[in-house]
Amino acid sequence: MSVVQSHPSIERVRAHCFDRASFAHGYLAENRPVVLSFETAHAIEWCARWSPTAIASRYADATIEVEETREVYVGERTLRRRPLGAWISGALAGDTRERWKGLEFLARVPAMRDDLAKRPPPFDALMPDGAHDPRSTLWIAPARTMSSLHHDGNFDNLNLQVSGRKTFLLVPPPQHRQLYRYGSAESPINPFAPDLKRFPRFAEAAPQVATLTAGEALLIPKYWWHCVFAHEPSVNLATCFSWKGERSAWSVLAGAPLHHRALTVVAAELKKRGFVATADATRRLWLAAYERLVPRVTPQPRALLEE
Repeated sequence: MSVVQSHPSIERVRAHCFDRASFAHGYLAENRPVVLSFETAHAIEWCARWSPTAIASRYADATIEVEETREVYVGERTLRRRPLGAWISGALAGDTRERWKGLEFLARVPAMRDDLAKRPPPFDALMPDGAHDPRSTLWIAPARTMSSLHHDGNFDNLNLQVSGRKTFLLVPPPQHRQLYRYGSAESPINPFAPDLKRFPRFAEAAPQVATLTAGEALLIPKYWWHCVFAHEPSVNLATCFSWKGERSAWSVLAGAPLHHRALTVVAAELKKRGFVATADATRRLWLAAYERLVPRVTPQPRALLEE
């Protein structure tokens, strides 16, 4: 039996069954993950426009920064500059050394930001009233690569599968102890093939899983841990956002270690009140002290999923 089959599946619904208010009330306000299936002609056309080959045809000459896929924490990954078209060709041909995270469509290819603004993704109709501070990220991942197990902090995340097939494994927010958290938002565990000799408490965790295909979007609620495996070359659009009716970080993190819960809430409140620079500086100081005082935990290898 594969790891995907051995865990409960995340609920799946048809997106046309919801409007903004019902989606916000039924899932966002409950901090509950769900897979949304978009089955319209618009969704099919939109996804086709953002396939790897379609992106390369429009932006082949753009220079991008790609990151390593090796087993290290986010802050330890090396970034390299690559021509977008040539890099996509390599990824489609089976080069698994790097993946592209196009953060906010601003850093290297601003034309993508304008393209997205003119043609919003299918889930735009479900973004809650009062949504603010949206941050969109385009991911292009080679086949059989995966992320670390991490969370996105005080943001809800709508992650649209644009092309290819990916499996998402989610773990509820309070389970820091079971995940052997290292730093503020990462775990050293490969949850698809956990080493229970090194990390025995992971057996007490409660993962949920979903495999997404083009036109499906996963709501990853704030502070939910997640790890993602690409079965084939894949494109995802992830939009993180806050909104006026969201649950507080203190509520979501009930059950987490008290010191972590308190520090996280303070940082979230600083950012919400506009003190972003102060929050970021505080986080950098905390990380510097943490890395100096806490022994580094070597992450597990990115083992393959059973197909």
